[in-house]
Formats: sequence, C-alpha cells, structure tokens
Amino acid sequence: MRGEWDVVVLSPHFSAALLARDLGDDGPDLDRGFEYALTYDRDTVVRAAHALLTRVAPRTGSTAVEAPARPQPQSSPAAPALPPIGVDGDALLRSALAATTSGVTIADMRLPDQPLVYVNEAFEQLAGLPREEVLGRNCRFLQSADTDPAAVARIRSAIARGEECRETVLNLRGPGREPWWNEIHLAPVFDPDGTVAQYIGVQHDVTARVEAERALMQERDRNRACLTRIEELAYTDPLTGLPNRRRLEEQVETAVWDARSGTDTFALLFVDLDGFKAVNDGRGHAVGDELLQTAARTLRGRLRRGDLLARLGGDEFLVVLSGLDPESAAAEARRVADDLSAALSAPMDLRGSEVAVGASVGIGVYPADGEDFGALLHSADVDMYARKTAARMALPRR
Repeated sequence: MRGEWDVVVLSPHFSAALLARDLGDDGPDLDRGFEYALTYDRDTVVRAAHALLTRVAPRTGSTAVEAPARPQPQSSPAAPALPPIGVDGDALLRSALAATTSGVTIADMRLPDQPLVYVNEAFEQLAGLPREEVLGRNCRFLQSADTDPAAVARIRSAIARGEECRETVLNLRGPGREPWWNEIHLAPVFDPDGTVAQYIGVQHDVTARVEAERALMQERDRNRACLTRIEELAYTDPLTGLPNRRRLEEQVETAVWDARSGTDTFALLFVDLDGFKAVNDGRGHAVGDELLQTAARTLRGRLRRGDLLARLGGDEFLVVLSGLDPESAAAEARRVADDLSAALSAPMDLRGSEVAVGASVGIGVYPADGEDFGALLHSADVDMYARKTAARMALPRR
C-alpha cells in the first residue's frame, strides 16, 4: 500500500471513497502532488473496500511480501496475542476489541480443527474461562448438548460455503458449565486468492431475551390449552365424552350446506333408551351412568367413521348419517335405526349383573323432513315418540 492514501466510508445509507496515489514529489506535504479519484458510486466503493480489506488480510506461504519496517505502536503487556492483521492497525484494533462489550473471537480456518487464535476480554467473561483455556481449541467445546442441532447444522453449512451467518445457540459458561444463550454472528475473512483464512465471531449473551420469549410461549401454550379445555367443556358431554347438542347442531348446519351444494343427503336419528329410568332409580346413579357410557360405546361401534354421534341429554342420543343417496335415504336411515335399536336392546353386563333396556329411534331426512337442525330434530323426535307409543300399544295387556 506504499504510495497510496485511500479512505473508504461504507454505511447502510452512505458510501464514498477517496483514492489517492502519491506522485513522488519531495518537500512539504501541502506542496506534494497526488493523482486521485473521489466517488460516491456504491458499487465502486464496495469494490474499493473489498480491495483494501484483502490487502490487510493475513498472507500465507513463504512468498508473503514483508511490509517495510516502521515504528510500531506500543501495546499494553496484558493485551492478548492478536493474529497479524496489518502493519498499522494492531494497536487501534486491540483498543477497539478490548473496549467492545461484545465477545469477539477469531478462528483460523487454515489450521487443523480450526482453532480459536484470538478472544477479547468480553468473550472471556461470556465463556467464564481465561483465554489460556480457550485459545487453540475449536469453539464447539463451549456448546451444550442441548443446542438445537438444526442451528449447528446451519452454522456448519454457512462455514462450508464461506458465508456469513447469525444463529442463537446454547453455550456453557465456566467450569460449572452454566448454560447461557449465545447470539453469534460469524463472518469470513478471505485471503487475496479468495480462500477463507479466518472466521470472526461476534457474540452476545441473550439469555434474558430467550428466557423471556420462552416464558411468553409457555404462557401462550397454557392459555391455548385453557381455551381448548373450555371449548371442550362447552362442546362435550362430560359423562360419555361425546359431542353435545351444541356441537352437533353446528355439524348439522355444515351438513346442510354440503347437501345443498352436493348430490348426497343426510338423516338425523333421535335415539331414546326405553327403561333407563327404572335402572337408574332401582340400581343407583352410578349404574345408570355406566349404562349411558355403555350405550354410547355400543352406538359408536355400529356407525361408520363419517357418521356423527352426540348425547342430547338424559337418556337421549342423536345420530347423523351422512352421504346418503336421496332416492333411498329414508329406507337406509330406517335400516340403521332398527340395527341400533336391536344393539341397544341386547343385555349389558353392568357391575357383575345383566341389565336389559330397549331403544326407540326416530328419523328425520333432509330436506323432506326439515331444512335445518331444529326442524329435523322436531321431525325425528315426533317419529321417535310415535314408534315408542306404537311399541307400548303392541304389548299384551294383563
């Protein structure tokens, strides 16, 4: 760089470069001549900055050109050993790195296992270890086994490509291996031939931020679980675990919209247990509850996967048969209703003794018997009571 006086300013919103070459005049500085260029073109400024940085990067091999001997600034005896960065910048660089509150590390990519060759005092505090225990080792020894493998993989991939990266990883501090969250920004330094010579890491302790974010996420999860539980209680029968009337009503309204826009239809079945009150009063509410739970399992086992089942309340259940052919929907619904009635009439083993009840099932088919949930439920209810009354009338009189 002898004979050149170059100044480059590069920031997010401004760029400028003053590039001057000494014409070799003698005499006072103010009387000397220079050939120079001043530009604000960002692309040119970026190229000039790159050219300057590659000139001050450490050289490798035996062909390195030695810089002219000149007095060096005296650094503090306590300053850490710094890899060669440039003839003129060592003292300024040491001062800047020592003053920053960010942990700074430099790893030599040309040495086996890419060891750390420089750490500043801020990093010693972050790591909880003196530089003597850090230098010469790969920085992976600071990582916790609980670090996100995906983050580590992204770091390794970026290094393999010679690119910058920013990740947050879980590190361990000091001999006690105290965990802390490290937000690290890695940037490559290239040789003049374009080979990555070093990686500079700038690191910050973001433990408080990560823990706050995690606490917020946990609170959100708890709130979400609470809302889910509230919704479950609002839409589920607590005894049988089946959807309640409110949930089934919403599902039926959806089925109505599907039937209007499709070629299939559906039927609503009203199931009422016969003889439940006698069992509940004579054997107790515990046996009555078990009877309802057994009836729910029996109904579920006789229906298709896409059919809907809900408990209306007491000893009443509702069934929705979907995907029916409009031409045969009523007949198919009646066939299923008779099958469910027969299944519920079979003896049930409750607490070591058999209990027998019956079931009356009424049906309402969309749209013949109603075009919304209320109308279909009314039609099925009327049909159920008609069949219950007919069954009673058919019993022999004593």
